[in-house]
Amino acid sequence: MKTRNISFKIVALLALLFIGFPSLAQDVAEGAEAVETAVVSEGESLPIYKRFGMSDTELFSWLLGITLLLVVLVLVLGNTIRTVAKRYSDEINKGAKILLIGLLVASPSFASAAEADGAAYDKVIVMDSLTFWHFIIFDILLVLLAFHYIRKIHGLLPDFAKPKSIINWNKLRKEVTDTVPVEEEASILLDHDYDGIKELDNNLPPWWKYGFYVTIVWAVGYIFYYQILEIGNLQEAEYLQEMEEGDRAVAEYKAAHPELITADNVELLEDPSSLAEGKSTFETYCVSCHMENGTGGIGPNLTDKYWIYDGSIKGVFTTISEGADNGMVAWKEFIPADQIQKVASYVLSLEPALPPLGKEPQGDNIFE
Repeated sequence: MKTRNISFKIVALLALLFIGFPSLAQDVAEGAEAVETAVVSEGESLPIYKRFGMSDTELFSWLLGITLLLVVLVLVLGNTIRTVAKRYSDEINKGAKILLIGLLVASPSFASAAEADGAAYDKVIVMDSLTFWHFIIFDILLVLLAFHYIRKIHGLLPDFAKPKSIINWNKLRKEVTDTVPVEEEASILLDHDYDGIKELDNNLPPWWKYGFYVTIVWAVGYIFYYQILEIGNLQEAEYLQEMEEGDRAVAEYKAAHPELITADNVELLEDPSSLAEGKSTFETYCVSCHMENGTGGIGPNLTDKYWIYDGSIKGVFTTISEGADNGMVAWKEFIPADQIQKVASYVLSLEPALPPLGKEPQGDNIFE
């Protein structure tokens, strides 16, 4: 009677948890959606079903299928207990009824979530965070209930009918450690005796010996792979390769996100392709003020060493991007940051054109 009451209380507790877990799932979903919203603002988030590489319907079908399998498993285990021990019949029936009632009580939360989001997304099946966590929490409760039933079935079986362990752990432990029982230690006792401490002639544990043999084989293979056959890269070569891959990844990322280039991280470009693009942009936007080849017109001569503002790559980038008080337009509104970097690099690569070919020097800032 006591066991039955305990089991009934466990089933009742799981059902009550299921009845009350919509609010818990709501809190979990709201926390997850808050994180999603924060990430969505940066354009890097995906709906929960897309994170699994599925559509709404596919993820819902998988979760529903798993839930139904767990429900069938729980019902089969409950029926098994009822068959093995008639005295648990009432308990199983009550547990199944409470579980069913909990499912019926919680089901409106699924429908309300689907109805609310269905209006927003116009979908038959909406797999939002709330619905997902409903499934997860309910499946966890079903798994716990299944384990409870399995343990009860194991306890009801007679000893001869209980399944034997596939692995004899005692035998395996003895073979791996090769230890001598305490009552037989006299057979391996040595004559060494120091200050009452005696020495036993134990064998090395097999796990240690075989592990040592494995390291020897590994070392031989390592030498042939890296040193003799030179198939693999050594640490220095691996480091250089990873650095090249990292530089390439950074360059690709910067190319895909030109807005990330600022005066703080701008770099002077010297490769011909970048300078050619910078020249093309210069001829499109800048020649009307600075003339062809930057010799100066309305604007100053860009080829000499005198600058009104900062003549470094950071300064030229800032002047082009933000504009200046002397009528220089803030070109960041019209030219992407990566193109401004190329224009600034092209300007700093121009050959000197002193008067009379170029305009008279302007500015007190000297940059060689």
